[in-house]
Amino acid sequence: MIDIKTIESKLEELNNNKLVVQERIKVASETIKQANADLNAISGAVQLCEQLLKDNEGKSDKPVEIVDE
Repeated sequence: MIDIKTIESKLEELNNNKLVVQERIKVASETIKQANADLNAISGAVQLCEQLLKDNEGKSDKPVEIVDE
């Protein structure tokens, strides 16, 4: 027969492990969210560079001027 104290101890251990895994999932989700934001920013920069190159095709070798707004 299984001792009640053994079951209670195991239950406490499982609940603690559950909290640890939940925290790991939360951190991983936040990391993925930030990585997606970074990827979107990089994609936007790539699109801008490609558009600048396309707009400058066939024109003189003058540098492209980017004006901060």
